[in-house]
Amino acid sequence: MRWPSFVNLFGAWFFLALIPLIILYFLKLRRPKMEVPSLVLWQSVVNDQRVNSPFQKFRRNLLLLLQILLLCLLVLALMQPFLSADAEVAQYMPVLIDCSASMAATDEITGKSRLELVKEQVREQIESLSGDQKMSLFSFSATGRRLTDFTSDRRQLLKALELLEPSDLPGQLDDVLRMAAAYTRTFPIETVTIMTDGNLPDQVDFELPFSLDVRRVDAGGPNVGITEMSARRSGPQEWEVFVRVSGSSVDLRGAELKFFENNVETNTQPIEVSNEEAERLVFPVSSAEARLLEARLIPTGFDSMAVDNSVWLTLPAARPLKVWTSPKLASWRHAIRVLSNIEQEDGTDEQPKGSDYDLIISDAADLGGAIAPVQVFVGVIPDDLKTMIEVKEDVDYVVDWNRTAPFLRHVQLADLEIGEQPRLASGLSAKELEELGYEVLVDGKAGPLLLQRREGLSVSYWFTFHTDRSTLPYRVGFPIIAANAVESALKQASLSEVSAAPTGVLPVISVEADRSYTIKTPDGQQIPATSTPAGTLSGIPAAKVGRYDILDGNDVATSVGTGLLNTTESSLKAVEALRFTELTVAAEKSDKIDSDQPLWWTLALLAFGVMLFEWWYFQRARGAAA
Repeated sequence: MRWPSFVNLFGAWFFLALIPLIILYFLKLRRPKMEVPSLVLWQSVVNDQRVNSPFQKFRRNLLLLLQILLLCLLVLALMQPFLSADAEVAQYMPVLIDCSASMAATDEITGKSRLELVKEQVREQIESLSGDQKMSLFSFSATGRRLTDFTSDRRQLLKALELLEPSDLPGQLDDVLRMAAAYTRTFPIETVTIMTDGNLPDQVDFELPFSLDVRRVDAGGPNVGITEMSARRSGPQEWEVFVRVSGSSVDLRGAELKFFENNVETNTQPIEVSNEEAERLVFPVSSAEARLLEARLIPTGFDSMAVDNSVWLTLPAARPLKVWTSPKLASWRHAIRVLSNIEQEDGTDEQPKGSDYDLIISDAADLGGAIAPVQVFVGVIPDDLKTMIEVKEDVDYVVDWNRTAPFLRHVQLADLEIGEQPRLASGLSAKELEELGYEVLVDGKAGPLLLQRREGLSVSYWFTFHTDRSTLPYRVGFPIIAANAVESALKQASLSEVSAAPTGVLPVISVEADRSYTIKTPDGQQIPATSTPAGTLSGIPAAKVGRYDILDGNDVATSVGTGLLNTTESSLKAVEALRFTELTVAAEKSDKIDSDQPLWWTLALLAFGVMLFEWWYFQRARGAAA
């Protein structure tokens, strides 16, 4: 049996109010002396005399008993009694609330979303805060956000809770757990509670400094959504657009997929999908100009989530790939020239004339300020590796190569003869190169023959030997390597393949250089941005699904769009456990959080009932006497 505890023990002092209440019933009444014709009334006078004497036992009085009961109930309610939960309740309670896209999933019968169910549970826990307990609220989707400091102020906590809304982003735990862990340096946090629907990555790269209590809600009806949208060039002005639609339920669910080009509907396809049978549709598009495409899903029945029913994709304008090749690299220039849709800069200058290219192939590290997302250096050692790699006059050959690397796809390098031998300095290995950001794609017998380095969206390849001093230009693999370099540049420039952007950050946008723009978001907000000297806008936040207009003054320079595009969120499937670095935490389904049960409102309700009974009883008695 659990005995109640009290939040406000000082309220017990109000029991002293019973003393004046009882004293009022001991006060003697001063009545005038009167002569009466009968002795029958003397018995009543004697009784009144006994009741109003402080040293006589007063008669039973229902009104007094009711007033004593009413006062006791009010004082007990003022002391705020509660029944403690079975589990130990910590003094400091961080609560992490999932606000990812799947938390917007609504139940077909009740119409409540998953986030609304979570808010009901957290609201109950806030209202049951007792003693020195303090709570801090955090929300998380792709990133974490602290809503309140540790506080016992119920108004502040409830206000922050009511402002929570589902986002258009997938759920990630890493960031918000690091925020909660930072509080352990200041507060004695033993347990962190996570309120979620379980639509999270099951692997979390984080070492827990506290215990974790994962509370999972399981609600939401069937859902269909677009989980993929991409396009691949099939001709100089032709594209094939692929759209994948998935469902969350076991049974097939029907829908219509509408396809729009520059806000004009061009195609409609009926589909049926389930959690095991997704559908992939192909839409042909022919245009030399940039186009904004939209795929819009219209479910025929109930759909628990609307955020994954629309996706936008921008097709770039058709143009040739801009390439500069060093005039000394005749073999490379010839291999590039025979490829289609290529604009190769002619001339005998040792450095590029322009500043912006799609692909640069050079035999020198100094490009004179020119940049390209894909760069190939032939016979060049990177400046930061010159003390680590030395080229000797000796015969070398290929020991191994990375066959899965895009740059070496379908390339055979066996029996390749090389007239130079790059050597690693004594005591060094590929590990030291990796620490500097380089990946070895081709290994020789004494050192690396081909290196790859990625920096942001750019990639560079470094042949540590000169290809003209090898048999590579005479091999079938050489034109394949050149074609792979062009294909990589086409992808980087979005000229061969392009995919719809998920919410989070907009893709790199090509605009005029060094110019101010305004990005208008789907919810009407405006974000100022300035383009780089290379004519790009990058790092633009995109927290909402929809169309983003890039405004140059009042004119629309271009438009891009985003979609949820997350199979985990659209499937509404919950993980059963979260795997951390050293342990696994079960994600339990729970309809209620273990919390203290306040009793003050019950006592206050009983006091109100006693007051109503007292009023009714004595009003009834007065009416009967009349």
